[in-house]
Amino acid sequence: MPNKKDNAKEPDLEAMAASGVHLGTLRTHSNPKMKPYIWGNKNTLLLIDLEKSKENLEKAISFLIDIKKKDGLILFVGTGIAAKEVTKKVAEDLDMPHVVERWLGGTLTNFSTISRQVNQLKELERQKAAGEFGKYTKYEIQKLEEKIVKLKKEFGGLLKLNRLPNVLWVSSAYYDKIAVDEAIKKNIPIVGIVNTGSDPTLLTCPIPANDTALTSVTFILELVEEALINVKSAPAETAASNKESNGKD
Repeated sequence: MPNKKDNAKEPDLEAMAASGVHLGTLRTHSNPKMKPYIWGNKNTLLLIDLEKSKENLEKAISFLIDIKKKDGLILFVGTGIAAKEVTKKVAEDLDMPHVVERWLGGTLTNFSTISRQVNQLKELERQKAAGEFGKYTKYEIQKLEEKIVKLKKEFGGLLKLNRLPNVLWVSSAYYDKIAVDEAIKKNIPIVGIVNTGSDPTLLTCPIPANDTALTSVTFILELVEEALINVKSAPAETAASNKESNGKD
């Protein structure tokens, strides 16, 4: 396996095929820039070249390993139906922030505003846990708890996003295209899944693959998790330097 690192597992072509990684979009929905990654077609459906998928997946995992070694922050985004649960699970297992519901405009480009909302959620949860809600009336407590529920739905996955991420993961370049646009504006590297209907050149490390099938997205994300889960971060001084140089708004 080229550029194999640490415990990164080599993707198996047969397993990739069984998971439907090779199934692209309809030919009528294809993006011309995906042509290098297309093997052929079956009736009206485009077929992705699994050798290219494997090669790019290995490169993407290698890139993410380097980021994690430097104590980098990876923001996992997966708002497509097939991606929500597995994206959230992998992000939480890796102790990383995530967005699996609606992407809030300005999450990256207006980070200071988003941070204020996240900090408000943290403070309300702290107050509740400390029993400080006891000083309020029942009506006020009800309103505060409703506020917590609302904030958790919108910002709960961002509690660990205490600075701009070092890299953005997207489980679909199509469904998560607003996040991709914001990352580009902030010069944040992007890694993720690109189906035949999207532009792979927008991503730093595009992984040509099916982004609508649960089996395909799960297969790829589980390999990513397996490769990253035991990666050790750099010494504290190196990590601090990395945060300072990559986490500025």
